[in-house]
Amino acid sequence: MMKRKYEIGFVINPEASEEEVKKIIDSIVDIIKNAGGNIENVDEWGRRKLAYPVQKHNEGIYVFINANMKGSTFVTIERRLKLTERVMRFIVLRMDDKMKKANRLTRKWKRLSKRIVEEEDTVMIDEIQDRKEVGQ
Repeated sequence: MMKRKYEIGFVINPEASEEEVKKIIDSIVDIIKNAGGNIENVDEWGRRKLAYPVQKHNEGIYVFINANMKGSTFVTIERRLKLTERVMRFIVLRMDDKMKKANRLTRKWKRLSKRIVEEEDTVMIDEIQDRKEVGQ
């Protein structure tokens, strides 16, 4: 069976500890690896506001995993996420070429924007130091 690229997104109960979150992520990663798949990226967005209340919560911990895996692995992941009490919502998407390109562009944009912010911080620090030297 051919491996395809999937994106697995899930929202964890905001009351979950960091250890519980890590355990949930590790369990999904282990399922993929044990089935012969490989992980491209694990993206923890952290605590975010939900669009509407889910299980009486207005926030959740968002996690996205990009992986190459067999379609049969999907069923195992879906079962695990359904049975994991702390997972409030989840979705597993098979990525087509347009989604793959959008995903690459998003990651590239994140890297570039981070670099821009770091450069702006450096420029601001230099300007502050220049002002201090002139004022002295």
